[in-house]
Amino acid sequence: MGNKKIGLIWAFVSMGIMSILYCSCMKESPISESSNPVVKYTNITNAKVAYKIYGDGDPLIMCIGYATNMDMWSTKTIELLQKKYKLIVFDYRGMGLSTNADTAFTISTLADDVNELLISLKISNTHVLGWSMGGYVAQIFAIQHPEKVNKLVLYATNCGDTITINPSQEVIDILSNPSSTPTELLSTLFPDDWLATHPEPWKYLPEAAEPFNPETIGLQYYAVQEWLSPGGGSVGHLGQLTVPVLLICGDQDKVVPSVNSSILADSIHTSTLIRVPDSGHGMMYQLPETFANYVLTFLAD
Repeated sequence: MGNKKIGLIWAFVSMGIMSILYCSCMKESPISESSNPVVKYTNITNAKVAYKIYGDGDPLIMCIGYATNMDMWSTKTIELLQKKYKLIVFDYRGMGLSTNADTAFTISTLADDVNELLISLKISNTHVLGWSMGGYVAQIFAIQHPEKVNKLVLYATNCGDTITINPSQEVIDILSNPSSTPTELLSTLFPDDWLATHPEPWKYLPEAAEPFNPETIGLQYYAVQEWLSPGGGSVGHLGQLTVPVLLICGDQDKVVPSVNSSILADSIHTSTLIRVPDSGHGMMYQLPETFANYVLTFLAD
């Protein structure tokens, strides 16, 4: 199966998850109103980016995944990380509360947006965390602006090109079928054994209130296609990274198989690879304390 279809099935799973986030009334407890910062905005090239800042300390900018908004970070993960760091979360151009005037963009464009956001915040260097497609953005930002990155966390992501390893056929069948139910799509985020004892997994997801833009998701889709095409991605550039890198993934990730983190580890000589047992692509929802503690330990070393 070609990588072109992989980008398309990510669109299906994202849409299904979004529908659950907006429709389910039983979700992860929201961050208390007193600790939930107001949305701020900054103008960048051909866009206006919406962002929030949690906590104090050294900055940690967080790049969310495909077709998602900043309010989809795990609530518990945010609460734990903000105790030690100043967290910058944001909506990609055209997503959530951000605007976009471009008719097309690439992963490199999104990495440039991160740079412009940091410049507007007068942040000269930062830790960077990227989840899934956000890991693409984080990789390119770190490669293009190594002087601005203290430490890099790549969570459940890949290096692009055609060496990326696809999901299993069973998962592909669920993700590529427009008739799959939201529950079936959501099940791809978590291991089967965990789902057997947690039959209502949507309870572990955050409250989602921001709008999502199907047109922008389409633009993200094409950006992902370029990443996954021959010669795309970060392949051939990862050896340039000299900052400490944490590669963290679930050993039962159904969407981005954990072998993709091993491929990254082979090319990033400063990396540490952690496969978290019995966890999936949605590790930060499933095991927020475990995920946050690995990140905190890595950043503190």
